[in-house]
Amino acid sequence: MQLSLLLQKSILRRFQTIRDFSRKMTQEILCKEAEKIFAAAVNSVKPEELISNSVNFHSNTIEIQGKTFHVNNNVHIVGFGKAVLGMALALESMLKTHVISSMVSVPQGVRNQHITRSGMLQSSHIQIFEGASNNIPDSKSFLAATKIAELVTSLSEKDLLFILISGGGSALLPLPKSPLTLEEKQKVIKLLAGKGATIQELNTIRKRLSVLKGGGLARLARPAQVVSLILSDIIGNPLDYIASGPTVRNTDNSSSPMLIIKRYNLLHEMPQAAIQLLQDIPEETKEKDFSHVNNFVIGNNEIALQAAASQAIDFHYAPIILTSAIKGSASQVGPKLVQMVNSSLQGNCKLTTEIAKEIEIGAESVGNLLETAKKFTNKGTDLCIVLGGETTVEVRGKGIGGRNQELALAATLEFNEIKCVQNVAILLLSAGTDGIDGPTDAAGAFAAPFILKAAKEVSLDAKLYLQNNDSYSFYKVLQNGQWLLKTGHTGTNVMDIIIILVKGTNGENLL
Repeated sequence: MQLSLLLQKSILRRFQTIRDFSRKMTQEILCKEAEKIFAAAVNSVKPEELISNSVNFHSNTIEIQGKTFHVNNNVHIVGFGKAVLGMALALESMLKTHVISSMVSVPQGVRNQHITRSGMLQSSHIQIFEGASNNIPDSKSFLAATKIAELVTSLSEKDLLFILISGGGSALLPLPKSPLTLEEKQKVIKLLAGKGATIQELNTIRKRLSVLKGGGLARLARPAQVVSLILSDIIGNPLDYIASGPTVRNTDNSSSPMLIIKRYNLLHEMPQAAIQLLQDIPEETKEKDFSHVNNFVIGNNEIALQAAASQAIDFHYAPIILTSAIKGSASQVGPKLVQMVNSSLQGNCKLTTEIAKEIEIGAESVGNLLETAKKFTNKGTDLCIVLGGETTVEVRGKGIGGRNQELALAATLEFNEIKCVQNVAILLLSAGTDGIDGPTDAAGAFAAPFILKAAKEVSLDAKLYLQNNDSYSFYKVLQNGQWLLKTGHTGTNVMDIIIILVKGTNGENLL
């Protein structure tokens, strides 16, 4: 009898060891596949690739999306944003001696990233300005904006000006209108961002406070012909909001800026110079002649999502792109995504539809999700659910993190709250395509039930970290930060990507 008990315990220990090994292997596979799917998405919107696909150069002629431009040693290039150095290098390499001058304003550290990745920079004549640490305008990006303004103002009708624009461009092109100072403008942006203002709201304010935004740069460039090549980092690709629309006429309602300030109860915290400018109706908003400007969107979130879906197929997942317009509070969107996917796996159409409606995912996408979930249930087909967009963070605590890490941490907590489908492993990755999530060195983070279990084992209270907006610290402390995704500056920016992988386990529930 004694021997029998010992044998049973030995078998149970061995079974547990095998089960733990199987669980660990599944977790590692999910993480590696999610990383590779994300990398495929980012690579599809690398600036060099997009320029090559969008700009056709033959002798003295450039063709872009069906429109033709003639060049004759008359090209000037300016750019601002997280992706524009790669764009400028590709354009310079293509046009060669036709380029007379070029300068770009990029985030701190981008130059070194390009030196590491490419030899193109060594032979380039592009003047590079680095600044806007943590996506806040500073004296370095102010200098860049001043130099860019001086260059475009000097051009004539014989010149062809390429303006390269990508996400982060607003912070990298700060030239405040008088009497507003740079420090006062910094305060305005920090106050609004701290309240969770959307990018559209932030850029509505920026346009009215800046010399170059809201069409200002294009006005200074007249009479030169302007071609702007744009990587969109805003839902719906609205030209007048990407980098605050420096080449697009400002059509905002004159009362919009002050309504935003009042919405967030910031009237008495704003610098007086900012309030004065936001209340005035500037003369340039009445100007309608932008006939010298040609704007082309050459990259956006949809391109990245399609690439992610293609890579998922290579890993034998059934992919579904739910939306490229996810928005809302990161701490609320994360849990809703977990709930929605779980209810779809259970075949609960009504609940799935209700949850999807709360985070503004359309009926057609919900139908596709439910249909794809049936494949998982009936045929054992693994799923890859992909979303794009950009959430926001309302700052309540004093921690450090970004919207992707906050979304992931909130999603991880939700796994503890729901009744999960059996024999399923799920992992969520939320990350920024620019490689930088908030004021951190991470692009984003993973969410999964095993992450919460690991936190409990070392007495990390995930809920307290979330309440303090301290998602980065949580992930950094937990298992040496292995659930953070760190890519460094990617050289591009088309908002965020969320990847949810669902894999059958043929046995124990790994949720």
